[in-house]
Amino acid sequence: MIIFDLPGPDNTPEIVSVVKKEASRCDYIVIASITGSSALQVAAADPGKPIVCVTCPQGMYWEVDKMDTDLFESNPGLRSIRDQWRQEGKTRIPMEITADNKVKLDASGIPVVKGTIPFFGPSFSIRLHLRQVTSLDIIAKTLELISPGTLVALESVLMATDAGVIPEGVRVLACAGTERGLDTCWIIRSASSANLFHPNCGARLIELLAKPGIAETPDISIEYLR
Repeated sequence: MIIFDLPGPDNTPEIVSVVKKEASRCDYIVIASITGSSALQVAAADPGKPIVCVTCPQGMYWEVDKMDTDLFESNPGLRSIRDQWRQEGKTRIPMEITADNKVKLDASGIPVVKGTIPFFGPSFSIRLHLRQVTSLDIIAKTLELISPGTLVALESVLMATDAGVIPEGVRVLACAGTERGLDTCWIIRSASSANLFHPNCGARLIELLAKPGIAETPDISIEYLR
């Protein structure tokens, strides 16, 4: 297992190398890729297995003017991205596949899954608008103790299975990161979100291949994300 000194997008090239090396052990590759860039980097390595790109649902944005604290301030790789956005005069960035990347993903035959995030969607609104913490928040924050990418990798597999893009019960090489890029790689048994905790055919975290040594997790309110 690879342990990175710091979390964040700077680890993406090494995660791509892990995918190339380990892909033969799995049936599918699922990449959490908000803009599509990370999925395209994995595809360029030609890992030899079907790739699925999982992005965010409609209505999510990065609020650049609220990035003076939390991960986009503390993490060097994320801070660099924030500073570039500010230099370009951007204040609100949609969390979605870019038009150019969508063309490239389509040309590469990579399906894009866009839907409700299992541990985030309704629970985020409950937390933000009703000021209540739910059991889904507890599950999410516990998975983030391993790494934010662990949470997102599992969610991405659930989303891809719910969408019917991958079947239940197969081995998936799932990659995600800390806000941007990739820094975590798991082998996960796929399941639909409705079967997450099923005793026989539920999702299972089989093997951790790479992660940050000490995870950096966003504040539960995530002020820079709306």
